[in-house]
Amino acid sequence: MEFPMTYSKEDLKTKWEENVKKIKELLDEGKDVAFITIGDPMIYSTYIYILKGIEDYEVETIPGITSYSAAASRLNIPIAEGNETFAVISSGDVTEISKALDMFDNVVLMKISRRYEEIVNLLKEKSFKGYLVIKCGHKEEKISYDLDRYIGKKIDYLSLIITKKVK
Repeated sequence: MEFPMTYSKEDLKTKWEENVKKIKELLDEGKDVAFITIGDPMIYSTYIYILKGIEDYEVETIPGITSYSAAASRLNIPIAEGNETFAVISSGDVTEISKALDMFDNVVLMKISRRYEEIVNLLKEKSFKGYLVIKCGHKEEKISYDLDRYIGKKIDYLSLIITKKVK
């Protein structure tokens, strides 16, 4: 099945509905269907939108390893320790990122590709150290401890930053 990588909500909704229809047809024929996703199916996943369309059917969801947990392991850094707080947020709104940085000791920033340079500048302003992981677990995986290195470059959609407040 095709799931386009686009920010067009209309295009996405149309494709999700087409795919839900195909899945329902298979289920109605008595077939089993599997939906494999990268990371955990219940966090920022296309799976969520498909699941909503098949809620009248018996579904078993098997958790995966979140991309940010995998990235922290690749970096060998804790997401939080002791009494530290942390948040995981989508990076669509820089104002929301700023609020999270004010409230938490550690912030995982998902979907950073569209706002990368703004995010890097905000992290500096708020005294946070950031660690970039691109395509975690893939052959093309890249890890950077220097966020400035990627300013002005196209950042892959499957990228995230783990941030820690500088103490």
